[in-house]
Amino acid sequence: MTKIVVVGSGVVGLTVAHELLKDETNQVTIVSQQFPTDFDVSTLYTSPNAGANWHSFASDDDIFTQEIDKIGYFKYKEIIKNSPEADVTARTDVHYVPINKFNKVYKGIKKFPWFAYGDMGKTVNFRELDESEYDTTKFAYAYQYDGLVIRTSYYMTYLLNEMWKMSGSVETSNSRFSLRRGTIKKLLDAYDYHHLGKADLVINCTGILSKELIDLEPEEKEKVYPIRGIVFVAENTTGMKKITAVDLLDPQYPEERLYFMPRREGELIIGGAYQVNNYSKVVDPTFIVRLITRCKYYLPQYKWDNLNIIRTQVGYRPFRKGGYRIERKGKIVHCYGMGAAGFQSSWGCAVKVVDLVNDYKNKSKF
Repeated sequence: MTKIVVVGSGVVGLTVAHELLKDETNQVTIVSQQFPTDFDVSTLYTSPNAGANWHSFASDDDIFTQEIDKIGYFKYKEIIKNSPEADVTARTDVHYVPINKFNKVYKGIKKFPWFAYGDMGKTVNFRELDESEYDTTKFAYAYQYDGLVIRTSYYMTYLLNEMWKMSGSVETSNSRFSLRRGTIKKLLDAYDYHHLGKADLVINCTGILSKELIDLEPEEKEKVYPIRGIVFVAENTTGMKKITAVDLLDPQYPEERLYFMPRREGELIIGGAYQVNNYSKVVDPTFIVRLITRCKYYLPQYKWDNLNIIRTQVGYRPFRKGGYRIERKGKIVHCYGMGAAGFQSSWGCAVKVVDLVNDYKNKSKF
């Protein structure tokens, strides 16, 4: 048996642990400061505060991330079909490009994501909208595809429940899976957190907290940085049923975004912000006023008056200069730096981590 400690219980850590448990020779402990079932979560614990949907951010030439995100898309579609309790819901995803963004940033050239083309384009039913389907006085073009929205806290709890099912027992003494609450200052300390003895491998899924690990390489600490996001959870009395994004360009507020994710419970996620190296917990009270003003201007077909905001959520997307870090250094596997793509990339990242773990196990036999 191989004893593995996964450090971090964000969506990446949970998904990695889930995939490792599929191998009955693995015994997995997740150690984390917080878990998705906690009533009060730190703002540095990002995953429960996320949107979340699937919209791959990979560039046209970033095949590495494209392949990771493909795995996620197909896995979520499978979950939608077979596991309604996971709270992943199919939604049409529509994207509008305002005229000022088209002219000033895109220089009059239509830009579509990589998944608009080839077999993936057919898979997601990607299509450019006809001009009759949007306001041509505000938008230069628009497109849509078959997307999905994830109710994050429910979904993460689903992952935990699936791991308990795979573990073989609810008692720690003979279970292949366990959770341990703790603060890891050094990855070397994590070996002692395994519920069945000294761990053989440690998986670093600490996200933005990688910067605080004493034994992480100094050059790596410099690469990790947060991008603050802000979303408002509202009662969906607007009539909106599709995931909707307006590719906003506001020179006065360049870090603000405009997107919506309708959840099946009747909630509407309204965002957002993209604020680099901002750790503040304070949300400017005029921000929601600007968002609603933009809602009424760009999407007047929906009902924005008397919108009931339930709560405000702040999260810190764990970005890394140079992109994802998924590699093994001795008996430590690193998996962090997914930025805003934690949910959509989690399954593909987990596949790569499992490959690295299996490579270690095969080599350690000799």
